[in-house]
Amino acid sequence: MKTKKKFKFNKKVKATAYLRYSDKKQDGNNSLEIQKSQIELLAERENLEITEWRADKATSAFHNNVRKRKGIQLLLEDIANGAEAVCFYEESRITRSITDFYNEIYIPIRKQYPHVKFFSTQSDGEWNPDDPITQAKLVFAAEESEIKSTRAIDAQMTLLQLDQPKRPGSRTPVGYDLENGVLYPNEDSTVVQLIYHLASWGHSHATIAEFLNKCAITTKKVKSWNSSTISYILSNRAYSGNLAWNVRTSYEISKPKPEKDIDLFKNVHSSIINPTVAHLVQQITDLKNLYGTMNTPFYLRSIIKCKSCDSYLLAKDNSPKNKPGQYRIYKCASCKNSVSIIPVHQTVLGDLQKKWSTQLNTFLTTSREQLKRWNTKLIKSKDKLKQKRELTLLNEKILADDIANSPLLSEVFLTTKNHLQEEITYISETIEEINLLLEEEYLVIILKEMLEHSFSDFTDTELRVFFLMFFDEVVVNFERNNEIHISYRLSPFILLENATGYVTEQIR
Repeated sequence: MKTKKKFKFNKKVKATAYLRYSDKKQDGNNSLEIQKSQIELLAERENLEITEWRADKATSAFHNNVRKRKGIQLLLEDIANGAEAVCFYEESRITRSITDFYNEIYIPIRKQYPHVKFFSTQSDGEWNPDDPITQAKLVFAAEESEIKSTRAIDAQMTLLQLDQPKRPGSRTPVGYDLENGVLYPNEDSTVVQLIYHLASWGHSHATIAEFLNKCAITTKKVKSWNSSTISYILSNRAYSGNLAWNVRTSYEISKPKPEKDIDLFKNVHSSIINPTVAHLVQQITDLKNLYGTMNTPFYLRSIIKCKSCDSYLLAKDNSPKNKPGQYRIYKCASCKNSVSIIPVHQTVLGDLQKKWSTQLNTFLTTSREQLKRWNTKLIKSKDKLKQKRELTLLNEKILADDIANSPLLSEVFLTTKNHLQEEITYISETIEEINLLLEEEYLVIILKEMLEHSFSDFTDTELRVFFLMFFDEVVVNFERNNEIHISYRLSPFILLENATGYVTEQIR
C-alpha cells in the first residue's frame, strides 16, 4: 500500500509596511515606488504577506514626533489587529533621531507584542537596533538631518538679512503672489480686505466664514471658508506689509511667541490692509476679551450706569419663552431700578443720529487732535524712560565691582535695563502706529459713508461695536424719569487711549 506524501507549506507571516518621504518637493518622483518595490522583495525573501501599506507623505522625521505621524499610528493599529511584522525601507525612513523610534515605538511594541518582528530592506534577517551597524546608520541619519536643518536656517537668514528682505520658503498668504521672494497683491486681495472690514465691525470669525460661503466668494487658494482660515488671515502680519519670522514657540508647537521675541521686518512688500483697519481689528479682539461677544442686543452693556449708585447696570432678559426680547432691561444691582432697553436705545440712537449729521467734521478734527496729544505725551514719556536708562547705565559703571561680586545685584540691574528697554520699544511702536493713523484718511472715508445709511440698517454686532467706540458712558437718572445723559469719546481709538493713559501714569 502506497502512502501519500504530505507536503508542508510555511504559512506566510502577516506584515504591515511603512513608507515615508520628507519633502513636498518629492511629490511625483519615484521615492515611494522604490521603497515599495524593495519591501515587496523583502517580503518574498522573508516569507511575509504585506496586508497593509502605511505612508507618511511630506512628513519630516526630524521635526515631527514619531508617535504623532498618522502612518505610524495606523501601523500601531495594524499590530493591535494581528499584524506580526513591520517592514520599512531603511533607517532614515523611520527616523532621523537616534532614540525616538527605538524608545517610543520599538520597545513598547516588543514589550506588548514580543512575537512581532521588524525588517529592513537593507538588512538580512530580522532588524536588530542593537546591532553596531544599525546604530551607526541611525547616527548618520541624525547627523544628515542636523546638517540639512542648519543649511535651511542659514539660507533663511541670508534672505532675511538682505537690504530688501525676501520671504524664505513658506506658505504664500491668500491675496498675494510670491515672485522672487517678494509678495505682490493679486486679485484675491479684495477678499482679504472684505474679511478685515467685517472683522473691524466685530463680526466673529465663524460669521465671516458663513457669509463668504453663502455669497459663494472664493479665492485661488480657498474654495470653502471656516473660522480657522479667517483666524489665520486676521492674525497674519503680512497684510500690513510686514514679514514676521520665528512666530511660533517651536516647529512642533504652534503657540505664538511673545511679540518681543518675533523677528519682524517692516514694510518689505505692498500692504493689503491699511493701518486704521489693522488697528481696529486688533482693537475688536481686545474689546471681545474685555466685554465678551459683540453679537448682543444689549448695545450699552458695560457702558451704561446708574447716576445715583454710580454703578454699571446689568443686562437682563426676562422675556417669556414665547416672547423673545420683549422684556429686556438694564437693571441696577444696588437700587434695583430698571429700564427697558427699547426707549434707552431709541434715545441714544436719536441723539447719535442728530450729532452724526451735524458734528461729523468736528468729531474727525477732535480725533486727529487727540492722536496728536497722545503722541506728545508718549514722546515725553519715552524721553523720561531714556533718562532712567542712562542713569541705570551710569550707576552700573559706578557699582561695577559690587555687581561683579553680587549675583543678586547683577540680576537687579539686568532686569531693570530689560524692563526699561521693553517700555521704550513699546512706546516707540505706539508712536509709529499713531503716525500711520495720522497719515491716512480711511477714518474720514468710512465715517462719511456711514452718513448715507440709517442706524436701523446696522446689525446688533455693528451697533454694539459702534457704541463702544463712540460712547464713553451713558448715565440713567432713575429719579428724574429715566433721564439719559450721554458722554461721547473724543476718538474711536480706545486701545490707544487706554495704552497712553497707562504708560503716562506708570512713568509719573
